[in-house]
Amino acid sequence: MGQSKTSKHYAKNKASAAKHSRDNSPGGKYAHSKAYKREHASARKRLGIKKGSKMDASKQPDGSYRKESLKINRGRGGGKGK
Repeated sequence: MGQSKTSKHYAKNKASAAKHSRDNSPGGKYAHSKAYKREHASARKRLGIKKGSKMDASKQPDGSYRKESLKINRGRGGGKGK
């Protein structure tokens, strides 16, 4: 059996193959600590954001939180530096 175009591409491009592997592996996808989740949950409560709301608790550079559109906050990329 021959190689697919995709497998040939990743065989030649090691950096691309590494990124592909990182992006498609499940590890770390939901790895927030309990402390992190507690902090964010309390920030949402302080800001009055209800479950299912289109608003998000956006963490600011100074460490504070503010109410912001979920679409804008997550579209910015956060720690991923989009």
